[in-house]
Amino acid sequence: MKRCLPLLLATVLILGACGSSGKPETFYEQKGPLPEILQEFGDELLDGVNPSQVPLVQRNFLEGCMGGQKDIFNQLSGSALARACGCSYTELVKYLEANATEDQAAFDTFKKINKTSNEEGGILGQNYKSIFEECLARV
Repeated sequence: MKRCLPLLLATVLILGACGSSGKPETFYEQKGPLPEILQEFGDELLDGVNPSQVPLVQRNFLEGCMGGQKDIFNQLSGSALARACGCSYTELVKYLEANATEDQAAFDTFKKINKTSNEEGGILGQNYKSIFEECLARV
């Protein structure tokens, strides 16, 4: 089960990331409050981001991670899961932005990861799985 956890977490994170009602074009648009159900884990999830000014993509990503398939992560406490979710989002965005050739390319890649993940049953490339595994190791 422990070996499957990183892949399962990655799948949940990606699937939750783009399930929004709006259509943001960057990681930083449509700021709003962290959903009430997640507010108790705000410090672990947001790493310094104002909990009333969380971009839509990040809110969706975190909500999907914390709420989707939560029984899979029953070996992690709420706080540990929140740290892994927050770290995974932050590190994935950093990785994509560092490897993008232009500003929009990072967000476009993020959307492609989500689409590919949905089409291929949640299979992510090794670079992305490594990010999630590293975050879990820090918990």
